[in-house]
Amino acid sequence: MEKYKKSDARNNCANWNAGKCLGALMFRKDGVLHCKIDKDMYGKDCFIDKGCDYFDKIVVPGIVK
Repeated sequence: MEKYKKSDARNNCANWNAGKCLGALMFRKDGVLHCKIDKDMYGKDCFIDKGCDYFDKIVVPGIVK
């Protein structure tokens, strides 16, 4: 897997807000799309360099290089 940097999050992640994470998570349950705010992520410094499931599962598939 490619190693992504904060510049990749800044350029591609909808949760990026001036270096802080908005913590919005999207998931499907019973065919319905849900969105919730993860209180453990919200307002924290972007931690893409330590691994971010949202970035890996949602953002990476949409990155065109």
